[in-house]
Amino acid sequence: MKKVLLMLYKSKSHSLYKQFINNPPKGYEYVTLDNFTDEFLFKPTKNIFLEIFNKIERNYQIIKIAKKNQVDIIYCCDGIMLFNSPIPWVLELEHATSLIAHNFKIWKIAKKVVPFFLKQRNLKYIIPWTKAGSDSLVSNLELGNDVLAKIKPIYLCLNKINSFDDVEKKKIKHKKFSMLFVTSVNYNGEGEFYSKGGKIVIETYNQLKKIIEVSLILRSRIPDEYAYLKDNPDVEIYEENMPYDEFEKLFLMADIFLFPGYQSPGLVFLDAMNYNLPIIATDVFANKEMVKEKWNGFLINFPKNSNVHYLKKRFNIKVIPSGNMAKVDVTNEKTIDSFVKKIKEIKRNEKLRQSMRKNSTKLLLKEYCLLKHNRQLKEIFNKTLN
Repeated sequence: MKKVLLMLYKSKSHSLYKQFINNPPKGYEYVTLDNFTDEFLFKPTKNIFLEIFNKIERNYQIIKIAKKNQVDIIYCCDGIMLFNSPIPWVLELEHATSLIAHNFKIWKIAKKVVPFFLKQRNLKYIIPWTKAGSDSLVSNLELGNDVLAKIKPIYLCLNKINSFDDVEKKKIKHKKFSMLFVTSVNYNGEGEFYSKGGKIVIETYNQLKKIIEVSLILRSRIPDEYAYLKDNPDVEIYEENMPYDEFEKLFLMADIFLFPGYQSPGLVFLDAMNYNLPIIATDVFANKEMVKEKWNGFLINFPKNSNVHYLKKRFNIKVIPSGNMAKVDVTNEKTIDSFVKKIKEIKRNEKLRQSMRKNSTKLLLKEYCLLKHNRQLKEIFNKTLN
């Protein structure tokens, strides 16, 4: 049994890792840092010199732990890099700015230094979560053929995929056509509401309710400017973190999943598909890899003057959208009209809605299942050791 050290703490890990952390590829065993130490090695600091020192110290500690415990491969999560590791390692990330922990102010320096780190001999593979993640590396960094050959995207996965019929039996009946908006299973700050498109959700709902009977389910912290929604009987609000069985009910109550986010949502699209929901979302970054236009949902474009393009305008970081300025973004009427039009189309066309629901399950089974995820990881692990 080969040992793979996931560079995270099981007790503190994001839900996307919990999908596969207990289910490694055959012949491999996953261990995490809390298997070996109680010390937390990822304490951030605003002092750049102390931060550099901490990263050097962390690098030393992780390699020491891996050597002492006879680890075969180090799996670096979410863009965390090693330097001069004698043990082969692979690097997993969302997109290019994950390599600088989204600290955009140091991008000019980082884009010159990062390619050097990626050339390291014992860094065997770079694993973006999506093809868009691969494109972000190619678009923003000058990479030689040796580094390009290391890049192999592997999609996120769900450990358990529901059958279409099982979900249909569990669906919770309700009187009005119901839309669901979820910011995150994990973090639920006010910033998430804006960056995941909460302003667009509310304005779309306010327009729709003038035309059709519709209700809205919000799993999000609600900013003060939208506190009036709490008095609306057609709006259900869940601001606090929820146990999984309660979280599941939100999807079972909904007819459609609405996500006009400024960035790709990670697992929540997969959750929506796992409960047979058509998806209407913005056409940013990797969304088109999870939402196939007119097949399991619709995609709506942001206007050219939107703050979603903030990183390109401010730092010349290409192809990566940003939710940093979503709160002050001026909501475009054309965008709202597009969302309203597509929601009405799905509501009124039962045949279309049903085909989109079934297609979501098909897409999950084809691209986002644990079996495929592990098959691809096992191939990478085998090649890394050989």
